[in-house]
Amino acid sequence: MKELELVKTFFEQHSDELLTEAGLSKVQFAQAMGIKAQNVGKMIATKNVLSLIKIAKVLNVPFSFIVNGPQPSDIEIHGCIYVNGKPNLITSKMELEELLKSL
Repeated sequence: MKELELVKTFFEQHSDELLTEAGLSKVQFAQAMGIKAQNVGKMIATKNVLSLIKIAKVLNVPFSFIVNGPQPSDIEIHGCIYVNGKPNLITSKMELEELLKSL
């Protein structure tokens, strides 16, 4: 069990940011989780799967995001890259990789 305790979930590492993005204070988060405000720290550090599932529901994000954070397939790409003066609209990782291969 000690090895698991060394691994922090994405939520544990970024809880302040994630709560802010969800528009929740720690007190509001505690209420949504059905716990006392003084237990928020323990909840943030939890490795309990059922608690992590509930956290994901409260924050309206996938469970995998709570545990691992954003994955490459979750990352949105939107941009324009000019190559020799010609604009190339990029909307996915695949399009970016194809453009790089063509160079």
